[in-house]
Amino acid sequence: MENSIRFLSTLICALLLAGTVMLPPSADGAQGKLVITGTGSAIGVMRLMAKAYQERHRDVAVEILPSIGSTGGIKAVIDRKIDIGLSSRPLKPEERIPGLVEEVYGRTGFIFGAQVTNPEKGFTLKEIEEVFAGKRTTWHDGKPLRLVLRPKSDAYSVYLASITPGLKAANEKSHAIPGLFVGGTDQDAVAQIEKTQGAFGITSACIVASEERKIKGLAVNGVAPTVSNVSSGAYPYSMTMHTIYRKDTSNPSLKPFVDFIFSAQGQKILTQTDHVPLKRTLGR
Repeated sequence: MENSIRFLSTLICALLLAGTVMLPPSADGAQGKLVITGTGSAIGVMRLMAKAYQERHRDVAVEILPSIGSTGGIKAVIDRKIDIGLSSRPLKPEERIPGLVEEVYGRTGFIFGAQVTNPEKGFTLKEIEEVFAGKRTTWHDGKPLRLVLRPKSDAYSVYLASITPGLKAANEKSHAIPGLFVGGTDQDAVAQIEKTQGAFGITSACIVASEERKIKGLAVNGVAPTVSNVSSGAYPYSMTMHTIYRKDTSNPSLKPFVDFIFSAQGQKILTQTDHVPLKRTLGR
């Protein structure tokens, strides 16, 4: 968490010094501007959402900053540095301050990804445990398998560890294997998978779809991570995506943008980017 906060502070300061971002509306009362960031998995779809929204509302500028992670996005909203935080995990108890709203907008497949050119179709959960434990280092065709990791505190590593006790233990072991690449952000990880022959790593269906990444999701126990399988529960591994914002904001553009996410056009964008759209519930 400390690394995420330091990264957030560095990013915001760098952008301000470079003159590329003004103080967000929630901080200075200005109108017609929204600043959004958080988990890298949601950056691509929110850029598409912002583009569609601005075509209807040309008086509003929606700025999507580079990823600072779920924790960084939540922290930035709490500190009034940005308007909307994007998170691939629920708020932690210590983050649930009065007036902070958490709204889920969709579910997306948690995938074990490989390059699209890889002929591999999938693994069993037991085989995936073996990959993370360092016991399996080749694909079924015998070619080298190169594991791409995420930081142990990252939401994706936490989700991976929640699937089975065996995967939790294997993920711990994987971080002791020398020479493995650790993707600090979602974009770092998918870029490494794309460019590394034989790469294998965890990511989300929505980042692959929204950023048109050359990655495919592997089947797990014979079930492919398609949207229909995620929706039906046949593929049980998925993450719920959240928007985080302050109820007491003075920015008049915030609520209309969040409303747009749940509109027919917003829901269509979610469907096109491998989300299972969720019905809106009252934000907490």
